[in-house]
Amino acid sequence: MKKIPFSEDELKIVGTYPASMAGSHPVDRFDYPVSPKENYLAFIRNETPCWMPNDDYITFCPAIIPDNVARAWVIETDPTDRKGGPDMFGVEWEYIAVAGGSMVKPGKPVLSDIGDWPRVIKFPDVESWDWEGCAERNRKLLSDKNVPVLVWLFTGLFERLISFMDFENAAVALIDDEQKEDVAALFDALCGTYEKIIDKCIEHFGMSILYFHDDWGSQMAPFFSAETFREMILPYMKRLTSYCHERNVVFELHSCGHIEKLADVIAETGIDMWRPQPMNDFDGLYRNFGDKFKLGYRLPVFGKDAADDEKIKAAKDIVAKYSLPGKYIYTSSHFQDPVFRKALYKESRIAYSK
Repeated sequence: MKKIPFSEDELKIVGTYPASMAGSHPVDRFDYPVSPKENYLAFIRNETPCWMPNDDYITFCPAIIPDNVARAWVIETDPTDRKGGPDMFGVEWEYIAVAGGSMVKPGKPVLSDIGDWPRVIKFPDVESWDWEGCAERNRKLLSDKNVPVLVWLFTGLFERLISFMDFENAAVALIDDEQKEDVAALFDALCGTYEKIIDKCIEHFGMSILYFHDDWGSQMAPFFSAETFREMILPYMKRLTSYCHERNVVFELHSCGHIEKLADVIAETGIDMWRPQPMNDFDGLYRNFGDKFKLGYRLPVFGKDAADDEKIKAAKDIVAKYSLPGKYIYTSSHFQDPVFRKALYKESRIAYSK
């Protein structure tokens, strides 16, 4: 991307992005020198972006995808009040208010024997969902073609297996030689369904970024070894990332947990972006993998009495530390202080324009 000198005029607020998470607020849009979409694409291509990408997109989690309702995470023009209920496979989720999310009731798995999945699991008829009606309801929200549209896809591969079998049975199925073949066949079928959803999201919503949700670890460690991941999950993650890339869609992984031990094999999946949770060694990941996939930095939380100078200094420090060519990072604006966000934009614009 051609380098453009920074101008203070860019800090003029010309609009907002809608709130992208529960409890968050609309995010200011500055008078950018290039479109946010162009900036994101340069970032993904390992070119020097104009500024550090910072949730400069439209987050879209439509109720037409049953998992968004089941997981209590609908983000669209007129979001439903429904929370919990059946997902796209008919698995019942219960909304837990104190957690702000949903879970499958444990102890009553719909699948007790993985070998029974072709008979027990009813796959959704994706074609029958009212894609056109959903697109029409959200036409205004999705109308700006210069801003990327990010669509969440909940309950990936291992999470889906957990939803069918409960955690313990799902974990065993990944390593039990007598069950592995059936797990692989199920994951292959899941990919087919996810690919249909990806195609529909591109066709009707203009999706530019897929946000793929599959947690792989606890606060202490991964749920499985790198060897198990490589055998049982890697082939299907590579299939999905390749499917997106063939359609010019960026693949952002959402995976919670202390999973830095999986970083080598995560790099093999072909993902474009991942924002690790704070229990991971971000500096180590940046040093060793920052050129393999783009890392998302979880930003500081300021006290209510924090001075503006403190926020501006924090922005300068982040830009100075994480701006090696080919290792640019991205950030999140969900709950950012506006002074800090403006400083982060300005400091990255100045640094990247040199």
